[in-house]
Amino acid sequence: MLRITNASIAYGKELLFSDFSMQLHRGEMVCISGKSGKGKTSLLNAIMGFVPLSQGEIIVNGSILNKANIDSIRRNIAWIPQELALPSEWVKDMVRIPFNLKANKQHSFPQKELFHTFTELGLEEELYYKRVVEISGGQRQRIMLAIACLLAKPLILVDEPTSALDFGSMDRVLTFFHKTAQKGSAILVVSHDEHFAAGCNRIIYL
Repeated sequence: MLRITNASIAYGKELLFSDFSMQLHRGEMVCISGKSGKGKTSLLNAIMGFVPLSQGEIIVNGSILNKANIDSIRRNIAWIPQELALPSEWVKDMVRIPFNLKANKQHSFPQKELFHTFTELGLEEELYYKRVVEISGGQRQRIMLAIACLLAKPLILVDEPTSALDFGSMDRVLTFFHKTAQKGSAILVVSHDEHFAAGCNRIIYL
C-alpha cells in the first residue's frame, strides 16, 4: 500500500533524515518511533504531499506521489494530525466534516456505525450531543480516530494518537486499529509511547 525509497527531508541546511526506506502492506499496523526532531511528523506530511522530499520517492497504492496525482492519492488516505482543530461548536457537527469533503462524497455519514465504534473505543454515546469544549482531549482524539476508520480508506496515517490517553484507553485504540487493519487498511502511526509501539506489527526507528 505504501513504499518509500531512499527518502530525505531537509529544511534549508538542516537535514532531518536521509536514505529512509520502508514498505507498508494492507492488514498491517506499523509504528514509526524515535527521538523528537528526527522528522517523523514531516514524513507523514510528505506522504500527504504537504512537505517535499529532498530526494527519494513515495509510492501510494502503486502510484508515485507527484503534483499531478496528489489529489487522487489523498483520496486513498485518512490523515489525523496530532493537533486537530475543527471549526465546530458541537461534536455532532465536528464528526460530519470529513464526510462533507469532496474526496469523501461517496461516503454517507454512518451514525449507527459511529455509535458502535464509540463503544469499542470506550466512549459514551452522549458525547455526540455535547459541545466540543465539553469533551476532553483524549475523547476528541478517539472520536476522530473513529471517524478516520469509518471512512474506510486503504491507508491511515496517525500522528501521536495516544498523547492524551491513559493505558486503558490506549489498549482500546490498539485493539480498534488491529480490527481496522484486518478489514484491509494499512495503518502508519507515529508514536513516542513504548507501550503503544510494542502493540504494533512492526516498529521502525527514525
